[in-house]
Amino acid sequence: MNTLKFFLLPALMIAAVACSPEAPEETNGDEPVGKTVNVETKQLEPRTFQSKLRVVGNVETKNDIMISAEVTGRVVEQLVEEGAVVEEGDVLLRIDDAKLQQEKARLEALTQQARENYERLKTIFEEDSIGSEIEYLNAKYNYQQTKSSLESIKVDLENTRIKAPFDGTVERFMLEVGEMASPGMQVLRLIGTDTYIVSAGVPARYAEEVTEGDDVDIWFDTQADDSLKGTITFAGKSIDPQNRTFRIEVLLPPNSRNYKVDMIANMSLNTLSEDNVLIVSEEFIYKQDNEFVTYVKAENDEGQPVAERRTVTLGPSFRSDVIIRDGLQAGEELITIGSAFLNDGMRLNIVESRDKSLASNK
Repeated sequence: MNTLKFFLLPALMIAAVACSPEAPEETNGDEPVGKTVNVETKQLEPRTFQSKLRVVGNVETKNDIMISAEVTGRVVEQLVEEGAVVEEGDVLLRIDDAKLQQEKARLEALTQQARENYERLKTIFEEDSIGSEIEYLNAKYNYQQTKSSLESIKVDLENTRIKAPFDGTVERFMLEVGEMASPGMQVLRLIGTDTYIVSAGVPARYAEEVTEGDDVDIWFDTQADDSLKGTITFAGKSIDPQNRTFRIEVLLPPNSRNYKVDMIANMSLNTLSEDNVLIVSEEFIYKQDNEFVTYVKAENDEGQPVAERRTVTLGPSFRSDVIIRDGLQAGEELITIGSAFLNDGMRLNIVESRDKSLASNK
């Protein structure tokens, strides 16, 4: 029983103290009430805003053709190798012309015979009035027909020697020596080496923004250090109904022998450019009560820095940059780091901005 009293007495004393009225906490009347937030600021200055569009294109050449045979015959000789650089007029491949040579000889004889017969009938008809006009005209037309056939064979003989229509590189032969060629059959591919372009399809919604004369940045995944500046030399006037794009072309620098046809090229196009505008990163713009707001540095009546809530009107954006049309002025200090924790009028503790810190360490 005495042991129980020993334990109950301290417990009752503790309960009495806990139930006694709490003394009011003393406060310093000079200490301001409210939360202070550490923030960084950045002075707003007008800049140039650029919106860009990245598209993927292919390297092409204005002269990339498949040369086809125009006569029937067996391929008897390839005068150059694949990969050879040739000039306009060089003979690249020869087709057997033996049968055409025989046909030429036959037509030469017929033409000579028809010419002599025509001249004889013409003389006796015009000078001696012997014979009929029908005989004379038939002889004339027969001579013209055989002469035309002879000229056609000469053209076919010339076409047995396939020539380069322009300066270029022989990419590939489709027929080997001994194989038969026929009119319309592809025999080799010739790629011009003078003019290379990059072509790409641009979405139709950018038809008004992307035009001829616009500057373009070009780079290749296979050549990381090779970045080029170009100009759009052609912008298509029609939309591809399959993918809803229009074609553009950019001329590559001359003598670009390091670029290959069908190489993948990346292109950065300017879709919008505005000078002297205020630009704010989207991470410092907040939506409150169906309005977009930012916070700038202001001062209260005691001259202490406080946050001021600004309603802003947004313009176009690109990536994280947004044009501010209304609500901010050049020279004001935009609150950046720490702005997510602010309310209007909240006190600020301005810390050194990261931009200034980096600048001081240079």
